[in-house]
Amino acid sequence: MQQLLINQLEPGMVLAETVYASNGRVLLAEGTSLTGELIDRLQEMRISKVNINDEDTIDVDPNVILINRVHAEAQRVLGHFLPADVLGEHFREAKERYDIVAQVLDKIVRDQQVANLYLDLRTAGDDTLDHSISVCVLSLIMGAVLRMPEERLMLLGTGAMVHDIGKKGVPQAILAKREDLVPEEIKILQEHTKQGYHILREHNFDVTVAKVALYHHERWDGSGYINKMAGENIDLSSRIVAVADAYDDLTRGLTYRQKYLPHEAMEFLYGTGNIYFDARVVKAFTGNICAYPLGSIVKLSTGETGIVVNVQKTMAPRPIVKIFFDRDNTHLQYPRQVDLSEEKTIFITKIL
Repeated sequence: MQQLLINQLEPGMVLAETVYASNGRVLLAEGTSLTGELIDRLQEMRISKVNINDEDTIDVDPNVILINRVHAEAQRVLGHFLPADVLGEHFREAKERYDIVAQVLDKIVRDQQVANLYLDLRTAGDDTLDHSISVCVLSLIMGAVLRMPEERLMLLGTGAMVHDIGKKGVPQAILAKREDLVPEEIKILQEHTKQGYHILREHNFDVTVAKVALYHHERWDGSGYINKMAGENIDLSSRIVAVADAYDDLTRGLTYRQKYLPHEAMEFLYGTGNIYFDARVVKAFTGNICAYPLGSIVKLSTGETGIVVNVQKTMAPRPIVKIFFDRDNTHLQYPRQVDLSEEKTIFITKIL
């Protein structure tokens, strides 16, 4: 391993260590093979020097490293959103759905055509790849609930994984901006849907996949980004990805610039069904996605702290919480349970 200044880097060199931004976010992962574009990106982020593999370093395939990293994250996300009913009376139905999603997800993540775009997604923005993984998982769950056959699930999941590829052409200053965008910046950002479509077609992706990139910001009432399509004129895959994309944006604090709790994001989707989103798709989402998975540690509006111990399928945003600490953070000798589906005045304020 050797440390080199940015102006000493050349395309083809392989990073020996992960490169982090000043805020702690990963810019480029260990094992990444540098390109001219990635070197320019490091310069834009004012990285002064990096560690590079030398001749004495064991050679690794950076593509394999990145695929394995994406696969591990995809499985983690799928486990996070595993419906609580897998442990309850609807075990068989939920387990079959989970198995189908897991199998399709594995095929998509390891597909070389998709994997070739991981670096582009990783460098399009600090959160773009992780966001794409979550949107893919959430979209596949909805597709399985809507009983899509495996072939259509493959196209849906692939489209979801690469839906934001057009962001590689958007200036980083716009993607990272936390204040409201000015009209000209909004126009540039919105162009990522068209750019994504053209990129995917140039890479010989199925037109169904490319359409997801093009239409995932179209809204049910016609108030979309650029194309102004409405209702069922928007293909089903794009309608599904639109819901997953909005939910993950809301809970990550990306496009909406404010980070919402899962139940708040679900309430937003509830309220915009058949306005911004297809109500049938929203129902498939809110009725089958576990907003607060079992074992989540949460703070309640009462100031008390507890653990999610059960979730009613029809009331996923309002689980049963077992209280272990009172509002003064004193450990309770006799923990008690609160069913938030019955205690309407109590709600979750924070995930710990």
